Amino acid sequence: MEKKLVLLLVVLLSCVLLGCTQKQQEKTLHVYSGAGMRKPMDKIAKMFEKEYGVKVLCDYAGSGYLLAKIESTKSGDIFVPGDYIYVKKLIEKGDIIKYKNLSKHIPVIVVPKGNPKHITCLEDLAKPGVKLAIGDRNIAIGIAMNKILDKANKYNPGIKEKILKNVVVKGATVKQVLFYVLEGQVDAGVIWKADALENKNKLEIIPINESYNVIKTIPIAILKFTKDKKLANEFYNFTLTKGRRVFEEYGFTLI
Repeated sequence: MEKKLVLLLVVLLSCVLLGCTQKQQEKTLHVYSGAGMRKPMDKIAKMFEKEYGVKVLCDYAGSGYLLAKIESTKSGDIFVPGDYIYVKKLIEKGDIIKYKNLSKHIPVIVVPKGNPKHITCLEDLAKPGVKLAIGDRNIAIGIAMNKILDKANKYNPGIKEKILKNVVVKGATVKQVLFYVLEGQVDAGVIWKADALENKNKLEIIPINESYNVIKTIPIAILKFTKDKKLANEFYNFTLTKGRRVFEEYGFTLI
């Protein structure tokens, strides 16, 4: 009886140790992605996990915040920000192995269904009484909006100041800006076209004049800090091939 009990304990202990070993051997991939790409990146991550048997951990936030996190932690495998400028900063520091542009980010104006303030163009955001939401200066849509206003100001001096006076809230991510419009907290917001198309049944989309719109490129990059270059490269190539269809499915304009 005692021998059987000892044998049972040995078997159980072996199973526990084997389980721990398997967990230790399980590969993971850490992906930093701008919040505006959450839906396509979530789907791509699941597709990759199924095909490669690897756990993909996606870290979503404004691109500026992700850049700061990468620089402070010196860790991670993949970076997919909402604007090439964030990859460029890491390239200058020698922290990128390679990158490639994947898709376009096109800023648009969104308003609630019915368009109660009758907004038809960027200049209408300067109307008295209009409550506007934009992204803060640390995220890609916020940077784009600032450049748009600078360009618009050359055509219509003073328009930038008038529009900024109507800004009542700034979002830490493009999703927050979208939320303010959907919840009726503001009369209009400036977000990416892909986010607007996902909610076209609840919003009206107003294009920004091509003369001063600022279209951004979404890159994917492999970080120097990756601990598994082969795995990071597999995810990189997977996103640039099978992942492209996913981005297109969610309303992104491919490069």
